[in-house]
Amino acid sequence: MKRPSSRSRETVERLRARIHGTKEFAPHLPAREPDWARWVRKAGLAADKAEALQTELRLAWLLPFADFEGIADLLLFRHSRLAGVRQEFTLAGDARGLQMCALFELFTNMALQGNSLSPQNPVHLARQAQLAIESPPTGRDQLGALLDLFVDAASLNPRVGNNTAEVSDLETVVLSEHERREGLAEQAWKAGHKFTEYGRALLENPEFHADWQALKRHFKVARWRDSRGIIRRSRLPERNWQRPTHPDLSVTVERFQVAFDLFCWKWFLYGMRDDDPLLEKLTYTLTPYGTQIFIPGYWNFDPARDINWKRVTRLHRARGLEKQGEKLAANRRAREDQLQRLKAANAEAKKRKLRGEARYSFLKASVGLAHSTDEAQIRRMLRK
Repeated sequence: MKRPSSRSRETVERLRARIHGTKEFAPHLPAREPDWARWVRKAGLAADKAEALQTELRLAWLLPFADFEGIADLLLFRHSRLAGVRQEFTLAGDARGLQMCALFELFTNMALQGNSLSPQNPVHLARQAQLAIESPPTGRDQLGALLDLFVDAASLNPRVGNNTAEVSDLETVVLSEHERREGLAEQAWKAGHKFTEYGRALLENPEFHADWQALKRHFKVARWRDSRGIIRRSRLPERNWQRPTHPDLSVTVERFQVAFDLFCWKWFLYGMRDDDPLLEKLTYTLTPYGTQIFIPGYWNFDPARDINWKRVTRLHRARGLEKQGEKLAANRRAREDQLQRLKAANAEAKKRKLRGEARYSFLKASVGLAHSTDEAQIRRMLRK
């Protein structure tokens, strides 16, 4: 059975039910969702476009880190005006303009995938593409590199290399982003007692409390608390290669951050909420380039007993990864070679003006397929 699109109504409603059915997410969900049917009605769209727009707006509303207003503007442009602009470009023979429309579609779709999978802000990039579409051709120059990287000039299909612009398991990706926002890493644990025991021991450690009181004597720590009462340590860059080399200790902000980072290093914390320590957690995170697993320094890690690998691998495979292995790779290379030979044979058949049964017999013989091979299979191979 064909898997429904990540933007289908069925997928969005299932995702909505799971998000609203998770009690940990409830405190930070938007209090009042707009009446989408009324919102879309104002756009005066045909029924099919109105339904598609409404479904995508409902999806955008579920994304925890989304720029909703920005996405809504992009979706309204896509469903109300893009088709007309594309038709104008077609009539004018504006190939670059058609590429720009495809680039807009690509980044708009990426904006509906959450924020985990793109190394840059797709809402901003889609907006820049929209501005370029609506401006004279000279305004497209700044997006030239992205056009060449991501849109095939002949077919206008997206070119995303070995990565993906539309995940195969959107539900898992979006739920993981909600968990990340709430700091819920426990779903991947099998040995939560290690976290609990460390936290209990820390609260019973007088040196920890003395350190925190020392920081409070030297700094007005409330100055660095966010709206939830949290102070966070500095973020570490990927692979831990970079550090601020020369913080200016004469500047209070920098002096506090140095002291607080070292305090967190001393006790394996990522921050403090009021007077309560926030322990580093065993976490797994989907990023644009892969999946990261973080193991706190205090956690004596046992790979077999400590982590729910089924949950981690499901998130990692959400991109839609193919199975891997030496035999599978060899079969895949043979399949690719067969498709290339079929493509060449099809071009030769066109030159010879072969039609019907003569054409299919020529293609089968050229590729080494049995004469009994179904012609529908040949057509599917050619589409690839």
